[in-house]
Amino acid sequence: MTKLALITGATSGIGKATALAFAEKNINLILCGRKTAVLSELETELSKQVSVTTLNFDVRDKNEVHKKIESLPESFQNIDILINNAGNAHGLDPIQNGNLEDWDAMLDINVKGLLYVSKAIIPGMIERKSGISLILVLLPAKKYIPMEMCIAPVSLR
Repeated sequence: MTKLALITGATSGIGKATALAFAEKNINLILCGRKTAVLSELETELSKQVSVTTLNFDVRDKNEVHKKIESLPESFQNIDILINNAGNAHGLDPIQNGNLEDWDAMLDINVKGLLYVSKAIIPGMIERKSGISLILVLLPAKKYIPMEMCIAPVSLR
C-alpha cells in the first residue's frame, strides 16, 4: 500500500529534499509552503513519479492551516507521515540585544505553526491507529549559523 506524506516547508532546504527522497520511495505527497510558484514547479516535477497535491498557506495562520487541510481531496486525506518542517530563524543576536519582533516571529512559525499543523493531522492518525509525525526544528547552535537540527518523533499512542 502506498503511503501519503504531508510536508510543511516543502519549497526549500530539508523540506524539498525530503519531498524528492519520498518521491523516489514512491510515497505520495502533500507539499505545503508559502511560495506558490515553487510549489507548482515541484508538483509538476514530482507528479511524474507519484501523486502530488499542494497547499499554499502560512503555518502561522491557524485558521488557514485548518481550512487548507480540510480542503484536501478525499484521496489525500489519510495522511501516514507528517513532516513538520516549516521553520525559520530570525535575529540571532545575544539575548540582551534580541529583537522582540524576531522572537515573536520565531515562536509563531517554529512553535505555534507546528502545533497548528499537528493538531489538524494527528487526530486522524490516532483514529486510524496508523501514522508517524516528525518535527524538524532548527535551533541556533551559536550566535550565528551554523545551526543544529533536532528531529523529534511523536508517539501516536
